[in-house]
Parts: sequence; C-alpha cells; structure tokens
Amino acid sequence: MKTKKHWAYTGGAVTVAVTVPAGTKSDHIVKIGNAGFYGVAQTDQATPDMVKKGQAPQGLVDNQASVFFPGIVLTVAAPAADLAAIPDGGKVDWDEAAKKYVAAAGVTFVGYRLNATTVALRSN
Repeated sequence: MKTKKHWAYTGGAVTVAVTVPAGTKSDHIVKIGNAGFYGVAQTDQATPDMVKKGQAPQGLVDNQASVFFPGIVLTVAAPAADLAAIPDGGKVDWDEAAKKYVAAAGVTFVGYRLNATTVALRSN
C-alpha cells in the first residue's frame, strides 16, 4: 500500500504526533476539529523550551504531543487538493465515482482529516 503512513500492528489504534492545545498533559483528551474526532495524549505537550534543551519526547517538535486515536487503525496519504476544503478533524468521505476524498457529502464516510495530506481512517 503506497499511501500508508501509520498503522496499528496489533489491530488496536494508532498513536501520532500532532499539534495540541497549550498545557496538554499525558492522559488529557485532545479534540481535533468539531466533528467528534478526538484522541488521548500519551505524552505531555513538547514546549519550545523542552525541545531546545533536548528534553522533549523523541520525535516531537514545538507544541506537539503523541496522541492515541481510538478507533483509528490506519492513516493514509491523500492529495492536498482533495483535503483542502476540509478542516483538520473534519469528516472525510470517499467518492467512489470521482475516486477521491471529499468533505462529508453523504457518500462513504471513511474517517477524519488529520492534516493537509493525511486521512485518519476509522475502523469499520
């Protein structure tokens, strides 16, 4: 699969580094957008000071935390043009006729926009 970015090896869910609100701590609920997409922080937010001193969890940059997304077993790359009209955390459908991702339009709901080029696919 050429578009695969993150996946849960054991069938659980993915944990991904994402930008989180200021003050996010491990075990806080992290809401992404307004469409019901959420995760649970697995690390505290990496502050700019932590990153500068090399004290941030591995791989995190300023204002990120590792976030576990229940029900999301795979993330895939998507064309930026397909996702441009969808906000982060917005619902994403697959339009079979057009063979592309689209904003929620009553076709096949597949997941949520994680960022400009990534769709977090929900578990069926």
